[in-house]
Amino acid sequence: MSDSWPPRTTMDPIVLPQAEVVSDDGAFREAVLAVSVAVADDLRDSEDRDDARRIIQTHVQRWAQGQVGSGKPVSFAMQRQLVEAVIDERFELGALTPYLKDPRVESIDLNGCDQVWITFGDGRCERGPAVAASDDDLVKMIQMWALHKSYNPREFSAASPLLNVALRPAEGDDGVGVGVRLSATMAITRRPCASIRCHRLVDVTLDDLLKLGTISRSLYAFLRAAVLARLNIVITGGTAAGKTTLLRALASVIDPVERLATLESDYELFLDRLTDRHQNVIAFQARQPNSEGAGGIGLNDLIPHSLRKNIKRIIVGEVRADEIVPMFEAMNTGHPGSMCTIHADGTEEIFNRIVMLWTRGVGAQTPPAVIHLNTGETIDLVVHLRLDPVTNTRFVSEVLEVLPPADSEMPSRNHLYRPTGPGGRAMPDITPQCLPRLRAVGFDPAYLDPMAARWEIR
Repeated sequence: MSDSWPPRTTMDPIVLPQAEVVSDDGAFREAVLAVSVAVADDLRDSEDRDDARRIIQTHVQRWAQGQVGSGKPVSFAMQRQLVEAVIDERFELGALTPYLKDPRVESIDLNGCDQVWITFGDGRCERGPAVAASDDDLVKMIQMWALHKSYNPREFSAASPLLNVALRPAEGDDGVGVGVRLSATMAITRRPCASIRCHRLVDVTLDDLLKLGTISRSLYAFLRAAVLARLNIVITGGTAAGKTTLLRALASVIDPVERLATLESDYELFLDRLTDRHQNVIAFQARQPNSEGAGGIGLNDLIPHSLRKNIKRIIVGEVRADEIVPMFEAMNTGHPGSMCTIHADGTEEIFNRIVMLWTRGVGAQTPPAVIHLNTGETIDLVVHLRLDPVTNTRFVSEVLEVLPPADSEMPSRNHLYRPTGPGGRAMPDITPQCLPRLRAVGFDPAYLDPMAARWEIR
Protein backbone atom coordinates (compact mmCIF):
# COMPACT_ATOMS: atom_id res chain seq x y z
CA MET A 1 0.00 0.00 0.00
CA SER A 2 1.04 3.60 -0.36
CA ASP A 3 2.60 5.72 2.38
CA SER A 4 -0.74 7.51 2.80
CA TRP A 5 -2.32 4.31 4.07
CA PRO A 6 0.01 2.90 6.79
CA PRO A 7 -1.05 0.00 8.98
CA ARG A 8 -2.12 0.89 12.50
CA THR A 9 -2.01 -0.92 15.79
CA THR A 10 -4.83 -0.97 18.30
CA MET A 11 -2.71 1.15 20.65
CA ASP A 12 -2.39 4.07 18.21
CA PRO A 13 -4.54 7.06 19.18
CA ILE A 14 -7.47 7.86 16.91
CA VAL A 15 -6.76 11.28 15.44
CA LEU A 16 -10.09 12.79 14.38
CA PRO A 17 -11.16 16.25 13.22
CA GLN A 18 -11.80 18.65 16.07
CA ALA A 19 -15.10 19.89 14.73
CA GLU A 20 -18.70 19.33 15.75
CA VAL A 21 -19.70 16.27 13.78
CA VAL A 22 -23.39 17.05 13.87
CA SER A 23 -23.04 20.32 11.99
CA ASP A 24 -20.15 19.51 9.66
CA ASP A 25 -20.76 16.76 7.14
CA GLY A 26 -17.15 16.94 5.97
CA ALA A 27 -15.90 16.39 9.50
CA PHE A 28 -18.29 13.46 9.88
CA ARG A 29 -16.87 11.78 6.79
CA GLU A 30 -13.36 12.36 8.13
CA ALA A 31 -14.41 10.79 11.43
CA VAL A 32 -15.82 7.75 9.62
CA LEU A 33 -12.58 7.29 7.71
CA ALA A 34 -10.41 7.76 10.79
CA VAL A 35 -12.36 5.22 12.86
CA SER A 36 -12.31 2.82 9.91
CA VAL A 37 -8.52 3.05 9.83
CA ALA A 38 -8.30 2.61 13.59
CA VAL A 39 -10.36 -0.59 13.64
CA ALA A 40 -8.74 -2.15 10.56
CA ASP A 41 -6.26 -4.30 12.47
CA ASP A 42 -8.81 -5.39 15.07
CA LEU A 43 -11.22 -6.50 12.36
CA ARG A 44 -8.54 -7.98 10.10
CA ASP A 45 -10.32 -10.49 7.82
CA SER A 46 -13.44 -10.81 9.95
CA GLU A 47 -16.69 -10.99 8.01
CA ASP A 48 -18.92 -11.31 11.07
CA ARG A 49 -20.94 -8.12 11.32
CA ASP A 50 -21.99 -8.68 14.92
CA ASP A 51 -18.38 -9.02 16.07
CA ALA A 52 -17.38 -6.05 13.94
CA ARG A 53 -20.17 -3.93 15.37
CA ARG A 54 -18.97 -4.56 18.94
CA ILE A 55 -15.39 -3.61 18.05
CA ILE A 56 -16.50 -0.48 16.18
CA GLN A 57 -18.78 0.57 19.02
CA THR A 58 -15.83 0.38 21.42
CA HIS A 59 -13.71 2.61 19.18
CA VAL A 60 -16.54 5.09 18.64
CA GLN A 61 -17.20 5.31 22.38
CA ARG A 62 -13.51 5.99 23.01
CA TRP A 63 -13.59 8.69 20.35
CA ALA A 64 -16.74 10.23 21.84
CA GLN A 65 -15.07 10.40 25.26
CA GLY A 66 -12.20 12.29 23.66
CA GLN A 67 -14.65 14.74 22.12
CA VAL A 68 -16.18 15.41 25.53
CA GLY A 69 -12.72 16.24 26.86
CA SER A 70 -12.28 18.80 24.08
CA GLY A 71 -15.59 20.47 24.89
CA LYS A 72 -17.51 19.00 21.95
CA PRO A 73 -19.90 16.35 23.30
CA VAL A 74 -21.51 14.01 20.80
CA SER A 75 -25.02 12.63 21.25
CA PHE A 76 -25.73 8.91 21.49
CA ALA A 77 -27.74 9.22 18.28
CA MET A 78 -24.72 10.60 16.46
CA GLN A 79 -22.51 7.84 17.89
CA ARG A 80 -24.95 5.26 16.53
CA GLN A 81 -24.90 6.99 13.17
CA LEU A 82 -21.10 6.91 13.17
CA VAL A 83 -21.10 3.19 14.04
CA GLU A 84 -23.43 2.43 11.12
CA ALA A 85 -21.35 4.58 8.77
CA VAL A 86 -18.14 2.74 9.75
CA ILE A 87 -19.88 -0.61 9.23
CA ASP A 88 -20.94 0.57 5.79
CA GLU A 89 -17.35 1.62 5.12
CA ARG A 90 -16.09 -1.80 6.16
CA PHE A 91 -18.72 -4.13 4.69
CA GLU A 92 -20.23 -1.99 1.96
CA LEU A 93 -18.89 1.04 0.08
CA GLY A 94 -19.19 3.74 2.69
CA ALA A 95 -21.07 6.81 1.48
CA LEU A 96 -21.94 4.96 -1.72
CA THR A 97 -23.87 2.26 0.15
CA PRO A 98 -27.31 3.89 -0.30
CA TYR A 99 -26.78 3.76 -4.06
CA LEU A 100 -25.88 0.07 -3.93
CA LYS A 101 -29.06 -0.62 -1.98
CA ASP A 102 -31.17 1.32 -4.50
CA PRO A 103 -32.26 -1.19 -7.18
CA ARG A 104 -32.68 1.65 -9.68
CA VAL A 105 -28.96 2.54 -9.66
CA GLU A 106 -26.86 0.95 -12.37
CA SER A 107 -23.50 2.69 -12.11
CA ILE A 108 -21.65 5.35 -10.11
CA ASP A 109 -18.88 7.54 -11.53
CA LEU A 110 -16.56 9.61 -9.35
CA ASN A 111 -14.44 12.38 -10.89
CA GLY A 112 -12.80 13.29 -7.59
CA CYS A 113 -14.45 13.28 -4.19
CA ASP A 114 -17.17 15.80 -5.00
CA GLN A 115 -18.08 15.13 -8.62
CA VAL A 116 -20.42 12.18 -8.25
CA TRP A 117 -22.61 10.99 -11.11
CA ILE A 118 -25.32 8.38 -10.67
CA THR A 119 -26.71 6.49 -13.66
CA PHE A 120 -30.06 4.77 -13.25
CA GLY A 121 -31.49 1.76 -15.01
CA ASP A 122 -33.80 3.94 -17.11
CA GLY A 123 -30.83 5.90 -18.49
CA ARG A 124 -31.12 8.97 -16.26
CA CYS A 125 -27.87 10.48 -15.01
CA GLU A 126 -27.94 12.73 -11.94
CA ARG A 127 -25.33 14.47 -9.86
CA GLY A 128 -24.93 13.26 -6.30
CA PRO A 129 -23.37 14.72 -3.14
CA ALA A 130 -19.68 14.44 -2.28
CA VAL A 131 -18.62 11.03 -0.97
CA ALA A 132 -15.41 12.08 0.79
CA ALA A 133 -14.04 15.21 2.45
CA SER A 134 -11.07 15.40 0.05
CA ASP A 135 -9.46 13.59 -2.86
CA ASP A 136 -6.88 12.14 -0.47
CA ASP A 137 -9.69 10.66 1.60
CA LEU A 138 -11.26 9.25 -1.56
CA VAL A 139 -7.98 7.52 -2.39
CA LYS A 140 -7.87 6.07 1.14
CA MET A 141 -11.45 4.81 0.75
CA ILE A 142 -10.61 3.08 -2.53
CA GLN A 143 -7.47 1.59 -0.99
CA MET A 144 -9.52 0.21 1.87
CA TRP A 145 -12.06 -1.32 -0.53
CA ALA A 146 -9.28 -2.88 -2.61
CA LEU A 147 -7.71 -4.30 0.56
CA HIS A 148 -10.74 -5.49 2.53
CA LYS A 149 -13.56 -6.00 0.01
CA SER A 150 -11.81 -7.54 -2.98
CA TYR A 151 -11.44 -11.28 -3.38
CA ASN A 152 -7.68 -10.79 -3.65
CA PRO A 153 -6.16 -7.66 -2.07
CA ARG A 154 -4.99 -5.20 -4.72
CA GLU A 155 -2.65 -2.24 -4.42
CA PHE A 156 -3.81 1.24 -5.37
CA SER A 157 -1.10 3.89 -5.14
CA ALA A 158 1.01 6.26 -7.20
CA ALA A 159 3.20 3.27 -8.03
CA SER A 160 0.14 1.20 -9.08
CA PRO A 161 -2.32 3.82 -10.28
CA LEU A 162 -4.66 1.50 -12.23
CA LEU A 163 -7.13 -0.62 -10.32
CA ASN A 164 -9.67 -3.05 -11.75
CA VAL A 165 -11.24 -5.36 -9.23
CA ALA A 166 -14.44 -7.18 -8.38
CA LEU A 167 -15.59 -6.49 -4.84
CA ARG A 168 -17.24 -9.01 -2.60
CA PRO A 169 -20.99 -8.40 -2.65
CA ALA A 170 -22.85 -7.79 0.58
CA GLU A 171 -25.20 -10.71 1.07
CA GLY A 172 -28.90 -10.05 1.03
CA ASP A 173 -31.79 -12.25 2.08
CA ASP A 174 -31.10 -14.53 -0.88
CA GLY A 175 -27.45 -14.94 0.05
CA VAL A 176 -26.32 -13.53 -3.28
CA GLY A 177 -26.34 -9.74 -3.08
CA VAL A 178 -25.17 -7.21 -5.64
CA GLY A 179 -22.03 -7.83 -7.64
CA VAL A 180 -19.78 -4.76 -7.79
CA ARG A 181 -16.99 -4.03 -10.25
CA LEU A 182 -14.62 -1.20 -9.42
CA SER A 183 -12.28 0.57 -11.81
CA ALA A 184 -10.16 3.37 -10.37
CA THR A 185 -7.24 5.59 -11.38
CA MET A 186 -4.98 8.03 -9.62
CA ALA A 187 -1.73 9.91 -10.38
CA ILE A 188 -2.25 9.60 -14.14
CA THR A 189 -5.43 11.69 -13.92
CA ARG A 190 -5.76 15.19 -12.45
CA ARG A 191 -7.95 13.80 -9.70
CA PRO A 192 -8.59 10.27 -8.46
CA CYS A 193 -11.44 8.75 -10.45
CA ALA A 194 -13.55 5.65 -9.99
CA SER A 195 -16.35 3.90 -11.82
CA ILE A 196 -18.57 1.34 -10.13
CA ARG A 197 -20.86 -1.05 -11.97
CA CYS A 198 -23.65 -2.79 -10.07
CA HIS A 199 -24.53 -6.29 -11.27
CA ARG A 200 -28.06 -6.61 -9.92
CA LEU A 201 -29.24 -9.54 -12.03
CA VAL A 202 -26.93 -12.14 -10.52
CA ASP A 203 -29.47 -14.91 -9.94
CA VAL A 204 -31.06 -14.61 -13.39
CA THR A 205 -32.64 -17.08 -15.81
CA LEU A 206 -33.85 -17.03 -19.40
CA ASP A 207 -37.38 -16.77 -17.97
CA ASP A 208 -36.38 -13.52 -16.29
CA LEU A 209 -34.93 -12.14 -19.53
CA LEU A 210 -38.11 -13.12 -21.36
CA LYS A 211 -40.17 -11.13 -18.86
CA LEU A 212 -37.77 -8.16 -19.18
CA GLY A 213 -38.06 -8.18 -22.97
CA THR A 214 -34.38 -9.02 -23.55
CA ILE A 215 -35.34 -12.06 -25.62
CA SER A 216 -38.42 -13.28 -27.49
CA ARG A 217 -40.09 -16.67 -27.04
CA SER A 218 -38.36 -17.84 -30.20
CA LEU A 219 -34.95 -16.85 -28.81
CA TYR A 220 -35.84 -18.36 -25.45
CA ALA A 221 -36.39 -21.77 -27.04
CA PHE A 222 -33.44 -21.45 -29.42
CA LEU A 223 -30.86 -20.33 -26.83
CA ARG A 224 -32.04 -22.89 -24.29
CA ALA A 225 -31.60 -25.64 -26.87
CA ALA A 226 -28.18 -24.26 -27.89
CA VAL A 227 -26.93 -24.60 -24.31
CA LEU A 228 -28.38 -28.09 -23.89
CA ALA A 229 -26.86 -29.12 -27.24
CA ARG A 230 -23.47 -27.95 -25.93
CA LEU A 231 -22.83 -25.37 -28.65
CA ASN A 232 -19.93 -22.98 -28.04
CA ILE A 233 -21.46 -19.54 -27.61
CA VAL A 234 -19.87 -16.09 -27.69
CA ILE A 235 -21.97 -13.16 -26.43
CA THR A 236 -21.13 -9.77 -27.92
CA GLY A 237 -22.32 -6.23 -27.31
CA GLY A 238 -21.21 -2.76 -26.35
CA THR A 239 -20.55 -1.40 -22.87
CA ALA A 240 -23.41 -2.09 -20.42
CA ALA A 241 -25.36 -4.05 -23.05
CA GLY A 242 -26.04 -6.89 -20.59
CA LYS A 243 -23.48 -9.45 -21.79
CA THR A 244 -22.63 -10.83 -18.35
CA THR A 245 -26.32 -11.00 -17.41
CA LEU A 246 -27.14 -13.02 -20.53
CA LEU A 247 -24.17 -15.31 -19.82
CA ARG A 248 -25.51 -16.00 -16.33
CA ALA A 249 -28.98 -16.66 -17.76
CA LEU A 250 -27.62 -19.11 -20.33
CA ALA A 251 -25.67 -20.88 -17.59
CA SER A 252 -28.90 -21.33 -15.63
CA VAL A 253 -29.98 -23.85 -18.29
CA ILE A 254 -27.06 -26.17 -17.46
CA ASP A 255 -27.80 -29.22 -15.32
CA PRO A 256 -27.28 -28.18 -11.66
CA VAL A 257 -24.92 -31.09 -10.98
CA GLU A 258 -22.79 -30.64 -14.11
CA ARG A 259 -19.24 -29.80 -13.07
CA LEU A 260 -18.30 -26.31 -14.28
CA ALA A 261 -15.25 -24.09 -14.18
CA THR A 262 -15.43 -20.32 -14.52
CA LEU A 263 -12.24 -18.45 -15.46
CA GLU A 264 -12.18 -14.70 -14.92
CA SER A 265 -9.74 -11.85 -14.54
CA ASP A 266 -11.98 -10.66 -11.69
CA TYR A 267 -14.91 -12.50 -10.15
CA GLU A 268 -18.13 -11.28 -11.76
CA LEU A 269 -20.19 -14.31 -12.76
CA PHE A 270 -20.76 -15.58 -9.18
CA LEU A 271 -22.10 -18.93 -10.43
CA ASP A 272 -20.42 -20.64 -7.49
CA ARG A 273 -22.57 -18.54 -5.14
CA LEU A 274 -25.79 -19.75 -6.78
CA THR A 275 -25.64 -23.14 -5.10
CA ASP A 276 -29.26 -23.98 -5.86
CA ARG A 277 -28.60 -23.62 -9.61
CA HIS A 278 -24.96 -24.68 -9.79
CA GLN A 279 -23.93 -27.21 -7.19
CA ASN A 280 -20.56 -28.25 -8.62
CA VAL A 281 -18.54 -25.19 -9.63
CA ILE A 282 -14.89 -24.20 -9.36
CA ALA A 283 -14.43 -20.46 -9.78
CA PHE A 284 -10.93 -19.44 -10.91
CA GLN A 285 -9.61 -15.88 -10.76
CA ALA A 286 -6.36 -14.65 -12.28
CA ARG A 287 -3.82 -13.12 -9.90
CA GLN A 288 -1.83 -10.00 -10.54
CA PRO A 289 1.94 -10.04 -9.96
CA ASN A 290 3.34 -8.37 -6.85
CA SER A 291 5.33 -5.14 -6.85
CA GLU A 292 8.44 -7.11 -7.89
CA GLY A 293 6.59 -8.57 -10.88
CA ALA A 294 6.44 -12.07 -9.39
CA GLY A 295 3.55 -14.34 -8.44
CA GLY A 296 1.21 -13.44 -11.30
CA ILE A 297 -1.17 -16.15 -12.53
CA GLY A 298 -2.96 -15.49 -15.81
CA LEU A 299 -5.87 -17.23 -17.42
CA ASN A 300 -3.41 -19.01 -19.70
CA ASP A 301 -2.00 -20.64 -16.55
CA LEU A 302 -5.42 -21.60 -15.25
CA ILE A 303 -6.66 -23.45 -18.33
CA PRO A 304 -4.35 -26.50 -18.04
CA HIS A 305 -4.91 -26.61 -14.27
CA SER A 306 -8.69 -26.55 -14.67
CA LEU A 307 -8.53 -29.39 -17.18
CA ARG A 308 -7.22 -31.65 -14.40
CA LYS A 309 -10.34 -31.02 -12.31
CA ASN A 310 -12.72 -33.29 -14.25
CA ILE A 311 -14.54 -30.25 -15.63
CA LYS A 312 -17.39 -30.82 -18.11
CA ARG A 313 -17.87 -27.25 -19.30
CA ILE A 314 -15.66 -24.15 -19.09
CA ILE A 315 -17.00 -20.61 -18.97
CA VAL A 316 -14.57 -17.75 -19.56
CA GLY A 317 -15.70 -14.31 -18.38
CA GLU A 318 -15.21 -11.17 -20.42
CA VAL A 319 -12.45 -11.45 -23.02
CA ARG A 320 -10.59 -8.14 -23.09
CA ALA A 321 -7.11 -9.07 -24.35
CA ASP A 322 -5.02 -12.21 -24.02
CA GLU A 323 -7.99 -14.10 -22.53
CA ILE A 324 -8.83 -14.93 -26.14
CA VAL A 325 -6.24 -17.72 -26.16
CA PRO A 326 -7.59 -19.49 -23.03
CA MET A 327 -11.08 -19.07 -24.47
CA PHE A 328 -10.18 -20.95 -27.64
CA GLU A 329 -8.30 -23.55 -25.63
CA ALA A 330 -11.33 -24.04 -23.38
CA MET A 331 -13.60 -24.57 -26.36
CA ASN A 332 -11.12 -26.87 -28.12
CA THR A 333 -10.11 -29.18 -25.27
CA GLY A 334 -13.05 -31.57 -25.30
CA HIS A 335 -15.35 -29.24 -23.35
CA PRO A 336 -18.19 -28.40 -25.77
CA GLY A 337 -20.75 -25.96 -24.51
CA SER A 338 -18.25 -23.37 -23.35
CA MET A 339 -19.26 -19.70 -23.32
CA CYS A 340 -17.73 -16.24 -23.01
CA THR A 341 -18.41 -12.55 -23.70
CA ILE A 342 -16.51 -10.16 -25.97
CA HIS A 343 -16.99 -6.43 -26.40
CA ALA A 344 -18.04 -5.77 -30.02
CA ASP A 345 -20.52 -3.47 -31.71
CA GLY A 346 -21.92 -6.11 -34.08
CA THR A 347 -21.72 -9.77 -35.03
CA GLU A 348 -19.72 -9.09 -38.20
CA GLU A 349 -17.12 -7.20 -36.15
CA ILE A 350 -16.37 -10.20 -33.98
CA PHE A 351 -13.97 -11.82 -36.44
CA ASN A 352 -11.61 -8.87 -36.82
CA ARG A 353 -12.02 -8.25 -33.08
CA ILE A 354 -10.79 -11.77 -32.36
CA VAL A 355 -7.80 -11.25 -34.66
CA MET A 356 -6.95 -8.01 -32.85
CA LEU A 357 -7.25 -9.60 -29.39
CA TRP A 358 -5.27 -12.66 -30.44
CA THR A 359 -2.49 -10.48 -31.88
CA ARG A 360 -2.45 -8.33 -28.78
CA GLY A 361 -2.28 -11.37 -26.53
CA VAL A 362 0.28 -13.59 -28.24
CA GLY A 363 1.94 -11.30 -30.76
CA ALA A 364 1.68 -10.88 -34.50
CA GLN A 365 3.30 -14.19 -35.39
CA THR A 366 -0.03 -15.96 -35.98
CA PRO A 367 -1.39 -15.23 -39.51
CA PRO A 368 -4.99 -13.93 -39.60
CA ALA A 369 -5.98 -16.85 -41.82
CA VAL A 370 -4.98 -19.29 -39.06
CA ILE A 371 -6.94 -17.29 -36.47
CA HIS A 372 -10.01 -17.23 -38.72
CA LEU A 373 -9.72 -21.00 -39.23
CA ASN A 374 -9.59 -21.51 -35.45
CA THR A 375 -12.58 -19.21 -35.05
CA GLY A 376 -14.65 -21.10 -37.60
CA GLU A 377 -13.82 -24.46 -36.07
CA THR A 378 -14.30 -23.35 -32.47
CA ILE A 379 -17.27 -20.98 -32.19
CA ASP A 380 -20.77 -22.21 -33.01
CA LEU A 381 -22.90 -19.16 -32.25
CA VAL A 382 -22.45 -15.43 -31.75
CA VAL A 383 -25.32 -13.75 -29.87
CA HIS A 384 -25.33 -9.96 -30.07
CA LEU A 385 -26.98 -7.65 -27.54
CA ARG A 386 -27.94 -4.05 -28.16
CA LEU A 387 -28.63 -1.23 -25.71
CA ASP A 388 -31.37 1.16 -26.83
CA PRO A 389 -29.98 4.64 -25.97
CA VAL A 390 -33.48 6.13 -25.77
CA THR A 391 -35.24 3.62 -23.52
CA ASN A 392 -32.07 2.10 -21.99
CA THR A 393 -33.51 -1.37 -22.62
CA ARG A 394 -31.34 -4.33 -23.63
CA PHE A 395 -32.32 -6.89 -26.21
CA VAL A 396 -30.84 -9.52 -28.50
CA SER A 397 -30.56 -8.10 -32.01
CA GLU A 398 -28.69 -10.81 -33.93
CA VAL A 399 -27.63 -14.44 -33.78
CA LEU A 400 -24.89 -15.66 -36.08
CA GLU A 401 -24.01 -19.27 -36.80
CA VAL A 402 -20.24 -19.58 -37.32
CA LEU A 403 -18.76 -22.21 -39.66
CA PRO A 404 -15.26 -23.04 -40.95
CA PRO A 405 -13.94 -20.89 -43.84
CA ALA A 406 -15.07 -21.89 -47.32
CA ASP A 407 -14.62 -19.43 -50.21
CA SER A 408 -12.37 -17.03 -48.29
CA GLU A 409 -10.11 -17.04 -45.25
CA MET A 410 -12.93 -15.55 -43.16
CA PRO A 411 -15.22 -17.95 -41.31
CA SER A 412 -18.45 -18.79 -43.07
CA ARG A 413 -21.57 -17.66 -41.24
CA ASN A 414 -25.32 -17.86 -41.36
CA HIS A 415 -27.47 -15.00 -40.09
CA LEU A 416 -29.94 -17.06 -38.09
CA TYR A 417 -31.61 -14.02 -36.52
CA ARG A 418 -31.41 -10.56 -38.08
CA PRO A 419 -32.30 -7.17 -36.51
CA THR A 420 -35.52 -6.83 -38.51
CA GLY A 421 -37.91 -6.79 -35.56
CA PRO A 422 -39.26 -3.77 -33.65
CA GLY A 423 -36.44 -1.35 -32.85
CA GLY A 424 -33.83 -3.69 -34.32
CA ARG A 425 -34.80 -6.79 -32.34
CA ALA A 426 -33.81 -10.22 -33.59
CA MET A 427 -36.12 -12.13 -35.91
CA PRO A 428 -35.50 -15.58 -37.43
CA ASP A 429 -34.10 -15.52 -40.96
CA ILE A 430 -32.75 -18.90 -42.12
CA THR A 431 -32.57 -22.47 -40.89
CA PRO A 432 -29.35 -23.21 -38.98
CA GLN A 433 -27.03 -26.02 -39.98
CA CYS A 434 -26.94 -27.03 -36.33
CA LEU A 435 -30.70 -27.74 -36.36
CA PRO A 436 -30.25 -31.52 -35.96
CA ARG A 437 -28.30 -30.94 -32.74
CA LEU A 438 -31.01 -28.59 -31.50
CA ARG A 439 -33.82 -30.98 -32.35
CA ALA A 440 -31.98 -33.75 -30.50
CA VAL A 441 -32.49 -31.82 -27.25
CA GLY A 442 -36.15 -31.05 -27.91
CA PHE A 443 -36.12 -27.84 -29.96
CA ASP A 444 -39.23 -27.29 -32.08
CA PRO A 445 -38.32 -25.77 -35.49
CA ALA A 446 -41.69 -24.00 -35.47
CA TYR A 447 -40.03 -21.35 -33.26
CA LEU A 448 -38.00 -20.29 -36.33
CA ASP A 449 -41.18 -19.25 -38.14
CA PRO A 450 -41.24 -15.42 -38.17
CA MET A 451 -44.99 -15.51 -37.48
CA ALA A 452 -44.28 -17.39 -34.24
CA ALA A 453 -41.39 -15.14 -33.20
CA ARG A 454 -43.19 -11.94 -32.28
CA TRP A 455 -41.68 -9.81 -29.53
CA GLU A 456 -43.77 -8.98 -26.47
CA ILE A 457 -42.58 -5.41 -25.91
CA ARG A 458 -43.68 -3.92 -22.61
